[in-house]
Amino acid sequence: DMWPQHPTAGKNFPPLPIMDGEKRLRIADEHDQRMMTTWLTTRAVDFINRHRTEPFFLYVPHSQPHVPLYVSERFAGKTERGLYGDVISEIDWSVGEILNAIDTNGLAENTLIIFTSDNGPWLSYGDHAGSAGPLREGKGTVWEGGIREPTVMRWKGKIPAGTVCEAPGMNIDLLPTLAGLIGAELPKHPIDGMDVWPIISGQRGAENPHQGYWHYYKTNELHAVTQGTWKLYVP
Repeated sequence: DMWPQHPTAGKNFPPLPIMDGEKRLRIADEHDQRMMTTWLTTRAVDFINRHRTEPFFLYVPHSQPHVPLYVSERFAGKTERGLYGDVISEIDWSVGEILNAIDTNGLAENTLIIFTSDNGPWLSYGDHAGSAGPLREGKGTVWEGGIREPTVMRWKGKIPAGTVCEAPGMNIDLLPTLAGLIGAELPKHPIDGMDVWPIISGQRGAENPHQGYWHYYKTNELHAVTQGTWKLYVP
């Protein structure tokens, strides 16, 4: 998400190419990202169709709705929420296309689908940032509006449909959870994530295995600790 004209791109990030597998893509106008969501969706659906008879891992890293916002002509002006709403509408379409590819290929019962985000809204961008609802603050903070996002999972026959898990979790828990599901070995070095499949799948009496979560900001500065329903914020 560090596009070339970002004010800090030249200082902190090298030029980042767009990759398709191990191949670097050449784009005529790298500033025009209007078709990016469509392109990622098309590639994702094609990947599912080509690998439907074998185990696969598919990661779809949508750059939207991170600023700068772009939307394809097909979805431009389609919502009452302006450009941001149009972008979200196209993301919604993308998720639907991917789910449809999973279902039409008969993969719903052996495919775990995870939809999540890395942080809350970037509130300083106003109408281009979304909303944290009743939660305080947004991206760039360790208040709930900055670090708490919804995560939606689907696995037919494994995760009860229509259920809500109130237990907290972190993206760091995805690796050990997925490794446990497929019988893969974890790295030899210590990691912070833990297998949280029992609470995801709604097993009776399951609890989060973490004693708490430690929230850091700007490398090694501890700014908050979450434990159960309690949170300590360190200003």
